[in-house]
Amino acid sequence: MKKPVLFILLTLQHIVSQAQAIKQGSVYKDTAFTAFFNRAEGWIASDGAYSVQLADGRVLWLMGDSYIDHYDAATGTMPCLFQVRNCAVLQPKGDWNWRHTSTLLGANKRSFFKNHPDNKFLLWPGHGYQHGDTLYVYGANIEMKGTGALDFGSGGRDMMMKLKLPEVKVVDYDTLPEMGGIAFGMGTWKSKDGYVYTWGNKQTFIKSNVYVARFRADAPSTAWTFWDGKGWNKEVAKAAVIGEAPSTAMYITRVRNKFLMVTTEFSIDCDGGKEIYAAISDKPFGPFTVNKRIWTINDTVQGHYPFFYTPAIHPQFLNSSNELLITYCINGYGKCVPFCVDGRANPNYYRPQGIRVPLKELGIQ
Repeated sequence: MKKPVLFILLTLQHIVSQAQAIKQGSVYKDTAFTAFFNRAEGWIASDGAYSVQLADGRVLWLMGDSYIDHYDAATGTMPCLFQVRNCAVLQPKGDWNWRHTSTLLGANKRSFFKNHPDNKFLLWPGHGYQHGDTLYVYGANIEMKGTGALDFGSGGRDMMMKLKLPEVKVVDYDTLPEMGGIAFGMGTWKSKDGYVYTWGNKQTFIKSNVYVARFRADAPSTAWTFWDGKGWNKEVAKAAVIGEAPSTAMYITRVRNKFLMVTTEFSIDCDGGKEIYAAISDKPFGPFTVNKRIWTINDTVQGHYPFFYTPAIHPQFLNSSNELLITYCINGYGKCVPFCVDGRANPNYYRPQGIRVPLKELGIQ
């Protein structure tokens, strides 16, 4: 049977993309990760891809705006509009076969996290941590102000979303303290002394200032304190800048004996940025080393670079060669390459990508 033209074009683009997935020094694309997110049912495409390892070995992947089902294998396409504002993908312990995962949604295939009846209010999941039989996930409280892709703003105070384990069932939403315009949840680390550290940023034109806060693991909705340059302060207005990111896309967590910050070059459309950087610190509050370029994204289509963002670090997937998994998300090719063609879209234009970075390249022993 004669193949549709769209199918042929998508296949050629995939071949070109694979050919471009070469090593950059000792850093390389993780093809196993890419294959894991090349799915044909359930979750199909999205941004996000924060991962939380559960105590029983399973991993919960937290996703933002997501396409669910309706994948057409004949053309390799999906509908042009996503169906939910968030979902989760539950990965069995040590299993990278996507067919063995579960896509977690709310009732009637609605968003997994939803605490407001008005659909203009939504929650975008950040990172999280497990404490006892509960998983806590930071939720950015968003209100859609218009119909455009960037017409959104704060919907009020952010939330701490609570999930019961081992069922991975959402059971509650706790309102967090006022954060002073800082977007937290961009990485967490649970220390042995019972504190959870989380990092966030505040935009300063195209760059952003980086901050850190902490709270007790058993009381994540109260008693937040913020690093003020000398100690931990209850007043968010006194939070000190601990670093700078070249955009609003950043992520920090502890990897072995260091705190690793990964950021991306400013990108808001096609060909707008293509670099991923890393910096390290001995302390959760810095100072961090100068940003070092670790990867130039190579996800080009027709010679164009995508709009990309949302870096994430996944220490639980450190391999036997001491190579760390770092991911980022692409979100189409803006005005350069059409996203929607005859009512269908290429899911590879809206899927997370993974790279493997040797710890020695990051200055981590």
